[in-house]
Amino acid sequence: MNSKKLGYYTCNGKEFSSKIEACIYATQEKKPLNWHFNNDVFDNFPWHIEPEQSLDHLYDQRARDLREKYDYLVLAFSGGGDSNNVLEAFLRQNLFIDEIVVNVMDSRNKFTTLDLNIKENWNEGAEYRLQTLPRLEHVRKVSPSTRISVIDLSDHIFDFFTTCGDESWLNYTRERLNVSGFMRHNFLHFKEIRKRFDKDKKIAMVLGIEKPRTYIKGNMFKVMFSDKAVNIATVEEFIDEYANTEIEFFYWHPDCAMMIAKQAHIIKRWVETFPENISNWTPNSLDDLFKKHRSVHERVLRPLLYTTWKNEWWQSDKSTLDWFSEIDNWFTVGYKGTKEYAIWEAGLKYVRDNARDYMIPGNKNLGLKSFMYAYDIGEIKINHPLVSESNILISV
Repeated sequence: MNSKKLGYYTCNGKEFSSKIEACIYATQEKKPLNWHFNNDVFDNFPWHIEPEQSLDHLYDQRARDLREKYDYLVLAFSGGGDSNNVLEAFLRQNLFIDEIVVNVMDSRNKFTTLDLNIKENWNEGAEYRLQTLPRLEHVRKVSPSTRISVIDLSDHIFDFFTTCGDESWLNYTRERLNVSGFMRHNFLHFKEIRKRFDKDKKIAMVLGIEKPRTYIKGNMFKVMFSDKAVNIATVEEFIDEYANTEIEFFYWHPDCAMMIAKQAHIIKRWVETFPENISNWTPNSLDDLFKKHRSVHERVLRPLLYTTWKNEWWQSDKSTLDWFSEIDNWFTVGYKGTKEYAIWEAGLKYVRDNARDYMIPGNKNLGLKSFMYAYDIGEIKINHPLVSESNILISV
């Protein structure tokens, strides 16, 4: 398994796939920590040149490449814009997806409100019934041989914390410490799926990570890769013993630089056409950039980048917090004071105490600092005061 394509860290000559382990080690050793993310490809790619192919052509090519490379394809599916676009890239070409896996936090979530008008991020649990299930019915009609597995992790998370008993649950995540984040792709706990992966087949778990993160610095439009985005792929820690299994990012993959560049050029052109949105692409800090990406860019980019998305479909707002993510209010509020909550909190305290050099300063909601790489797409063609400002605090 070539896990380095998912990103890794180096410090003092040592390599780490876990950001938590890397930050703790770097804090102890007082040595600089570096993140690597396919730099051999991305650093040398001509980002300033817009590919001629359409986005759908590039999506389709990616789907064909995956289908030809693997015997058994598993798509991690939420029904949102990213994963639905992956699904449609296969379906419209009659390319078979062997299995679709949907992970939900449903049975223990007392906060979910099935109201089409309530799209706040704390109501993310409603997405399964209001959006995911209708999309799965579509799959059953057009691809009846595709296996669909819906796994409710909300009961499992309590068993998991009880089994661990202390902060050792940190060994099962690269960075994500909110309960939905670090369990989202860890479906290999389930024996029936694990047994299928024991077969002598070349297997890929396809994750829809992610839309381009773009911003303007000075007069330059940039595209950025962030380790926080890719570190959602916690499932890597569960498949090391399976040499026949790979994790494939559908979008953020070194083979997909042309796709990412095309997306970024389309976004740049849209911002230039609608300059009233310029403030949403000129962050004054990394935290501001993250919040703009989650609260504004997500809804703008879905119909812009995906012809497969319908605006009338339901999707909640994205969370803007890290360890205390709004989508986990069902746990952080509903189960505060329980034994399981105390075990979860012990993990947070362990990271806060031992990786203190890499904690976000002054962030009461807690989280580790971001690592990132940014590449120039081109000069933004807007005569606007915000474009020429030099006091943007983001350094990349």
